[in-house]
Amino acid sequence: MLDPSNLSQASSGKSQKKPESLTQVSSSLNVEFKERSVKQRADDSAGKYGYVDIAATPINPDLFVILDADILAEASLIPFFRLGSKLRVALNEPENPKTVEAIAKLESLGYSVQQNLASVDGIQTSLKQFIEYKKSHTVQANVLEKKDIETYQKELENLSKLTENIQLSSAKEGVLTLLIGAIRTKASDIHMQPETDSVKLRFRIDGILQTVSQLDLKIYDQVLKQIKYDSGMKLNVSDVPQDGRMMFTTQDRKVDVRASALPTENGETLVMRLLDSGKKFLTLEELGFNKQHLEILEKVCKLSQGMILVTGPTGSGKTTTLYSMLNIYNKPERKIITLEDPVEYHLENIVQSQIHEDKGYTFASGLESILRQDPDVVMIGEIREYDTANTAMQASLTGHVVLTTIHTNSALESVNRLMNIGLEPYLIAPSLDTVLAQRLARTFCPKCSTTEAVSAEDKKNLEKYLQEITKVTKQEYQVPAELPKANGCDICNHTGYLGRVVIAEVIRLDQELKELILNKTATHKLQQAALGKGMITMFMDGILKVLAGKTSLSEILRVCSR
Repeated sequence: MLDPSNLSQASSGKSQKKPESLTQVSSSLNVEFKERSVKQRADDSAGKYGYVDIAATPINPDLFVILDADILAEASLIPFFRLGSKLRVALNEPENPKTVEAIAKLESLGYSVQQNLASVDGIQTSLKQFIEYKKSHTVQANVLEKKDIETYQKELENLSKLTENIQLSSAKEGVLTLLIGAIRTKASDIHMQPETDSVKLRFRIDGILQTVSQLDLKIYDQVLKQIKYDSGMKLNVSDVPQDGRMMFTTQDRKVDVRASALPTENGETLVMRLLDSGKKFLTLEELGFNKQHLEILEKVCKLSQGMILVTGPTGSGKTTTLYSMLNIYNKPERKIITLEDPVEYHLENIVQSQIHEDKGYTFASGLESILRQDPDVVMIGEIREYDTANTAMQASLTGHVVLTTIHTNSALESVNRLMNIGLEPYLIAPSLDTVLAQRLARTFCPKCSTTEAVSAEDKKNLEKYLQEITKVTKQEYQVPAELPKANGCDICNHTGYLGRVVIAEVIRLDQELKELILNKTATHKLQQAALGKGMITMFMDGILKVLAGKTSLSEILRVCSR
């Protein structure tokens, strides 16, 4: 968050005191004369206006967030002190239409404004120092000590208290409250969506958007300005999309916050994505991969060359799976380089590079560059087009392990997707070693889940699904008499679910499958061939996790199709 130190020191530096010249003495006297003149005007106003030597007054930079910098400059007005809803401002021309308009805006935001006369030079000096201060604080670090976090968490015993805390806080504290609330609930995203008379606040928890509360429009306006300021967005721009970034730091971890503002008919809507760069990565087993998949991936992580493709929609956990695999590959004798957009999490002993498409540093050009860095393992955030895919395939044939992602609904659909972006089967078949498709299903809350008898309809459906699984695995399965039930409590925000588990299908391409790819075999025939080799599909994996009591049938039907 902004350092509320004396803003008047933002552009000053240490220097040895030298004798003042005649010009300096004259200038000093001129400034003093102007300040006396302004003070006299205030005295003559019979108490209507106060007086402030604004250039000599410490100002919390957070106060500049209340109104856009352009409005402050046009109105020649500086907010310099706030206590609750009482706000003191420095101005020089109270009757100036722009100043009157700015005062009216402040009052519409709920402030009781006390006007104080100040010199024009003093106001301009403060504005200039503020601009210089902002330039040197493009990415703000919100530092919160452990004791502060404990205080916030005690106040946020449940999400119902979140709005109350924000309404009673300053903009700065309101943002901290939002972030602490999100961290406490393990939310990945914060959504604030303005409507006609309020703002809908939602957290994405375990992949599902959950409504937290409604915010007052005036409060949201202040919180929005604070977030835009902290993340380096332009405060005076609200009619075009903007992206920004800020850091949220506690004693033991850093959270990278990516903010996105989008203009709508009801004002700017804001989404913040929280990336906990210091979080502990789970093993593949802890992520929830089944025994068959773990055996395949254990062999895959010993490869010396070949492409490993992870596929699924946005939010399906692809990056987390890739990082877990990189942790297995991460040995002293291997050099690993990643190319990401953005770098979401930081890994020790691994070289991570972030692309900048606006500067011409793309996945394609970046991949060519990092291959000259003599890597053993390369991770590419995503394959989007031909050049990147072609270079990645060539690299996987020349002594490199290449891990990357692509967006398809199933593992073997990725072959058709690669062909659609221009790759030839004769390149795909020898380079592609393993394809992993996945989704994330919510798991039962351990605090409130109970068991109940399986309904006749669910039993019938499960038995039908299990017959299909038996054909593939050659094992018999029984539907238990009882299965867990999602209930809901304060811990899980009354959803009945807490945490997620991987639902996956993993296939290594053997010679038969590679020959089918060379012959441009249709996806459904590739699928049939893989099933004949014992491949457990995502849906099958999900059903087996229902039997294991990890998730519900309704959750599996929600996240993946048969």
